[in-house]
Amino acid sequence: MKHRTGMTLLMQVDRWDQRSDGTLTEAALQQKLRALGYDPLPRSNPAGAIVSARVHHRGRAEAVIAGLLKVTIDDESVILTAGDIVFVPRGASRRIEPVGSAPVLCIEAVCRSNGA
Repeated sequence: MKHRTGMTLLMQVDRWDQRSDGTLTEAALQQKLRALGYDPLPRSNPAGAIVSARVHHRGRAEAVIAGLLKVTIDDESVILTAGDIVFVPRGASRRIEPVGSAPVLCIEAVCRSNGA
């Protein structure tokens, strides 16, 4: 997790733990997102594709099933790998970009609560 002095928490990453989460599968990752209060929307990102920065009125999560994904939230970036979930606060600017030559299989999820 990253904090900025005088600002809200910007970057929160949850890493898959096979001991507690079990074997990583798309279904298991979707189930974890649902348990965390998010509705998953699976998608694939071709290598080299960059999704422009977007701001959403609801909290989001980006979860990676396969590949490497660079996520930038406002001014901070993190590279996610299989099983990683990053939480994007509502109102934050989010940009995603596959890293490397392989396509990325990821899940975007929308927070069910208006408050996130």
